[in-house]
Amino acid sequence: MKKIVLLFVLAFTFFSCDDGDLTLEEIDLTTGSTVDACSDQSGVTLLFKINGAETLILEVPNDIIINEVTEDSDTPRTATLSGDASSFYRSFESNISNSYFCDQLPSDTPITLEYTAQSGSVEVITVEAFNEENVLIGYDHTILLTNVVYTGTNGQDIRYGEFPYGTFRTALP
Repeated sequence: MKKIVLLFVLAFTFFSCDDGDLTLEEIDLTTGSTVDACSDQSGVTLLFKINGAETLILEVPNDIIINEVTEDSDTPRTATLSGDASSFYRSFESNISNSYFCDQLPSDTPITLEYTAQSGSVEVITVEAFNEENVLIGYDHTILLTNVVYTGTNGQDIRYGEFPYGTFRTALP
């Protein structure tokens, strides 16, 4: 009888272990992380938010983030994810910095988990930004991802009706 119980315990131990797949229940870079950017001459603006070893990346056409007020807040500038724009969530083995995105030479920091936006939209509302003396100093671009579906390298999907990406300020030229 002891052998049967031991066999049962061993079988339970081997077959009930987690296979080690990384999963993510939600992407949580909506608070505490600021939106930073790298811009190049290719017609794409690269926006990113970093929280230690996690990052949320957004690539948008240059005509979405422009120093021009959106006159009607009900009509934002838009781009389609996995079309005109793209978004990625990445988790790394170690913390990363802005240089991961903006340096000429790519970093060799290993990615442990990646989710790619398969569908959705990017909406941008732009307003003027003033200093304390009421002098125009730039433009604030509030970015919202809508109806977005992220699919992970592990096959898991994460869906959001609305995902507030954050606000990014551009300075005057």
